[in-house]
Amino acid sequence: MFRMLNCSTERWILPLFLMLLAGNVSAQAILPPPFGLQWGGAPDKVFDWAESKKLDVTIETKGVQPELYIVRVSSARGPLPGPEQRAYALETRYHWGKLFEVTVHYGASGMKPAEVRVSFDKLKTAMSLIHGAFAPNNKQVKKDDGFIRKSVSYHVEPVKGLLLLMGLTEVEDTLRKKESVRYSLLYRNQNVIPQK
Repeated sequence: MFRMLNCSTERWILPLFLMLLAGNVSAQAILPPPFGLQWGGAPDKVFDWAESKKLDVTIETKGVQPELYIVRVSSARGPLPGPEQRAYALETRYHWGKLFEVTVHYGASGMKPAEVRVSFDKLKTAMSLIHGAFAPNNKQVKKDDGFIRKSVSYHVEPVKGLLLLMGLTEVEDTLRKKESVRYSLLYRNQNVIPQK
C-alpha cells in the first residue's frame, strides 16, 4: 500500500501516526485517578494499600453484571490516610478487572456542615483551574417526612471519555434541627470500557 504513495505522502504518515498515539496517551494523563491509581489497573493496589493501613474493605459484585467489580475502602478511625485530605471513603469500580472509575467521598459524620461546604467550594475551584470550568449537571430538592434533601452536581469532560464529576448532598432533619453535608468527587475513564 505504501508503495503506491508518493515520497511527500510517506514523510508525513509516520509523524502523524506518532502524534495521534501521543495524543491518546496524554489525554489519559490529563485526568489521572487519585491515590496513585492508574486507569486500567487491577484492584490489587487498593487491597495492598488498605491492608497496610488497616482500613476496612467492602467488595461488591453484581450477579446481573458480572463484569462490574466494586471495592470500597473506609476507616473507622477517621479520614483515610493519603493525599486526599478529609476523604472518608474511596470507591473504585472495575470492568473485567480494569479500573475505570474512582470516587472519593468527603464530609465524614461529625464535620460541621459549613466546613464541608467551604471544602467543596475550594476543591471545585482548584479542580476548575486544572481541568476547566465545571458545568452544572443536576440540582434537586426533595422534602419528605421532616427531611429536606438537597443535591447539586457539576461535571467537566477535559477529553472525550474522561469525566470529572462533583456532587454535594445536604440532608436537613427539620424535626431534630440537625444537618448533614457530604460531597463526592468522581473520576471516570469511559475509554477503559470496550465499546459495543
